[in-house]
Amino acid sequence: MNTARAGADESRTPVIAEPAPEIVAPRSGDRPLHPVSTALAAHAAGDRRCDSCGQPLAEDALNDGPTGLIERWHWDELAEEEIARSRSLGHSVALIMLDLDRFKDVNDNYGHLAGDAVLRGVADVIRDTTRVGDLACRYGGSAGDEFMVLLPEAGLEEALVVAERIRSEITAMSVTAKVTRDMSATIEGQTVSIGVATYCLGDLAELDLEDLMLDADVSLRAAKRHGRDRICVANVDVTREQAKRTQADRRSPSWSRLRRLRSV
Repeated sequence: MNTARAGADESRTPVIAEPAPEIVAPRSGDRPLHPVSTALAAHAAGDRRCDSCGQPLAEDALNDGPTGLIERWHWDELAEEEIARSRSLGHSVALIMLDLDRFKDVNDNYGHLAGDAVLRGVADVIRDTTRVGDLACRYGGSAGDEFMVLLPEAGLEEALVVAERIRSEITAMSVTAKVTRDMSATIEGQTVSIGVATYCLGDLAELDLEDLMLDADVSLRAAKRHGRDRICVANVDVTREQAKRTQADRRSPSWSRLRRLRSV
């Protein structure tokens, strides 16, 4: 649940949950996400024209205004190209689809400008936890609170590492925004549900971007059904399974010690 404290001067240092011990992949957030190079953006924008007036689109039209991530229609094109490239090179590809839990409560309680501030905070988290070459966009239209991240050359394990970082850092996020002309609120405790889908070479031979999005969406809906604030893959609650393994690992030393005492 989201909580708020009045006053813009109050500060809070968020505590970011440490990843599970079995996660050994290098942190992908050491490098910021650059959705498309300046030269490529200028070239692509020069080839684009407005459907209404026919005028060339500006470079900024390639980015989503509130978040600075890739505009959805441009993301579709880049993602399709990346999947085609992965198919030709025999690389795996993964898609992370995330939906902010009960985001409507933010807009209803604190206003839509505060909601935009939360969306920008989520976009910053995504930029900090993904690699150069990963493709991120906001999904669901101008008021959407869903996001997608395509991870080229990533298998399930790598995708789950990134997804868990995104989930934990959004939970630890603290966003201060104005709710009236004279009052600010600090919004905390936002959670997110995440669905993950991955394709290897055999899958890519027959499936396309739409199939990948459908599989990720099915997993996302499963995360919502299982209680939100979790990661699911093909209807498997990964977050719950990781918690079970962590609890089992913590119990193991005590049981080993008990067996040794009994043997003595």
